[in-house]
Amino acid sequence: MDDRTTLKVQRWTAWTGPVMVVTYLICWLILGHNFPPPSPAFSGAELVDNYYLKHRGDILLGMSFSAWLGVLYTAWSVQLSEQMRRREKMHVLSQLQLCGGILTGWLLVMCAAFWVWCARFAGTPGIDPELIKAVHTLAWYVYDMTWTVTAIQLVGCGVFAIVDRKEPAIYPAWAGWLALVTAATFLPLTFLPYFESGPFAYNGWFSFHIVFGTWGIWFTTYSYYMFKDLRRINISPTLGVAQALGH
Repeated sequence: MDDRTTLKVQRWTAWTGPVMVVTYLICWLILGHNFPPPSPAFSGAELVDNYYLKHRGDILLGMSFSAWLGVLYTAWSVQLSEQMRRREKMHVLSQLQLCGGILTGWLLVMCAAFWVWCARFAGTPGIDPELIKAVHTLAWYVYDMTWTVTAIQLVGCGVFAIVDRKEPAIYPAWAGWLALVTAATFLPLTFLPYFESGPFAYNGWFSFHIVFGTWGIWFTTYSYYMFKDLRRINISPTLGVAQALGH
């Protein structure tokens, strides 16, 4: 593969992140009627009647698409790891980031598949509404309480941005601190089972709006600097592409 093609592949891979976030939000948030999610305090019958049967068509379509869109996050994480690896002697931080990104992508896919199952079988004769609630709640626990997986990614890329001294920097140090703060906001998700209402329930203002909102700011920041680094490689007037790729 020549240098120009290599650069194109990196650009396409970088775009998988923004494309995934926009389309996933449409499918999971809007079609999935997760703004906000249904109350954890619903009984099984209430969850089936007020959520899954009421919005069944939207949820089936939205979660089915979410179940394959989520994997694009893994591709974006691979590109982020590659840009980090070029500047590391020992690839510990880039591998931490990559492992966290791969596992996060899998969680985005798997949990959406659980919610598809709930939408498909809700209201089916012989399927207890409490079973629907059990699978629905399990998916939320897996979605949120595995926060340490994404935190590993955030710590890897955050520490990298803080300690990287090569110029020009790919990610500014303040972006690294933002990554660490984002990881810290996930900590209250550890106690998710203790709350069926209030800010720390999975539909609460902290566990839902603050946690996902902070992550969104981090993702947007790192995507911006990812593209900026790729543009720097492309417009370098004095270096060949192969040399620039190794900067």
